[in-house]
Amino acid sequence: MQKLDLDAAVQRVTDYTLAHPYERDVWEKSPAITGILAWNDEAAVAKARHWVERAVDVQSSRGFLGYDERIELANGHAAVFTPTASLSTALGFNVLAYYERDGDPRFLDAARRQAEALLAGPRTRNGGFWVRKEGPELWIDFIYMMCPFLARLGRIEKKPALVDEAIRQIDVYVRHLVDPELHLARHAWRETPNAYLQSTFWCRGNGWLTCALVDTLEQIGVDHAGASRLKEVGQRAFAAIAAHQDRCGFFHNILDDENAKFEASGTLMFAYSAAKAVNQGWLDAAYIEKAQRAVHIVAGSIEPDGAIPGVQVPPGGPGVPFATTLYGQGFFIQAAAELRHHLA
Repeated sequence: MQKLDLDAAVQRVTDYTLAHPYERDVWEKSPAITGILAWNDEAAVAKARHWVERAVDVQSSRGFLGYDERIELANGHAAVFTPTASLSTALGFNVLAYYERDGDPRFLDAARRQAEALLAGPRTRNGGFWVRKEGPELWIDFIYMMCPFLARLGRIEKKPALVDEAIRQIDVYVRHLVDPELHLARHAWRETPNAYLQSTFWCRGNGWLTCALVDTLEQIGVDHAGASRLKEVGQRAFAAIAAHQDRCGFFHNILDDENAKFEASGTLMFAYSAAKAVNQGWLDAAYIEKAQRAVHIVAGSIEPDGAIPGVQVPPGGPGVPFATTLYGQGFFIQAAAELRHHLA
């Protein structure tokens, strides 16, 4: 592999990210803010704080952070998407991060309102929060949106019930969406009628699973009473995902379809979450080499202005266009931050 100037790459990616704030975003900038905070460049952190302030400023009367209007989707398994509170909880994670940095009580109050909206939302029969008002559906994306936020608020507020809810949501989503034999996550399930709306082993979907696990474990601690279940799911998932990594370092958009395009965001999510699991002490150190290859191959595609191409836009799965997105940018920064000492 060619030597990677990680600092220069992160700077370019960060500059592009901050120059493209996507004002009416509901969740996509959350991984970008998380990455900026993890890399911890003072100027970038200050600029990203304005995004968080804006999310709080436009928090709706229903408690949703950011904008909560209906979303139009193209070429996906859902033609429209009317979010429940489970989507905007992704921004709540960043609101709490800035609260912990500077103690602004307005941020904690906004996070509480977001949590109240989530907890009051509709659930499947076994307690999983719906993702869209059009029906009782579980999408693998949403354990990343919800669970680290609930765990973080529970830790800050010293409310074990919120931590328990985070773990419960992971349990419910895993039960419905993770194949018990192959240990890979399917994309979306609907309770009534019982069906998979989109059942492929989607690359980024499996990234949402592993990122949710490591970020939730970061909040509750790897020795928490409920952590062993999360680590067991993660160890099986990492092994199953890694088996599909191409020799170049990329993953295909549909993991087990070698004719599917390579996809950057899922590749980066694997790199970030695998490195973090190793650094947390519960995943074999051999995964660092796999994570390094993933970051190197994506880094080679960064455009001169800092844009990362080859990221599939929402809602993911087969047949959806590729572009540059805030979450793709953010997971590059997160992966770089988690691997910075290994890549030095």
